[in-house]
Amino acid sequence: MEKYFGNAYRGDPGVPHTDPERFVNIWIGSVAFSALTWINPYMWQLSNQFNWHDKAMMFEHYHWKKAMKKNEPYQFKWNKYMTKPLRDSYYHNWPVYFP
Repeated sequence: MEKYFGNAYRGDPGVPHTDPERFVNIWIGSVAFSALTWINPYMWQLSNQFNWHDKAMMFEHYHWKKAMKKNEPYQFKWNKYMTKPLRDSYYHNWPVYFP
């Protein structure tokens, strides 16, 4: 098996992603990312394309546009399930929820 699979793990020049330097860099990057997420647990949200707030706003906007096409009033659900003090603290703590 060493004859077939050994070279790829030792930095085979024919395989571009198996350089020994890149192998070390991947480990350094993963350790650094783990350390940063240990300090700031919300760091993982940076890798998401959309967070739950974006999806909620897209939902509201979609239903608002549908109601506007029908010339009907639309009550936003964002203001219904959150009280005013909770909404104010939510936006005050915006960097905590969405870094």
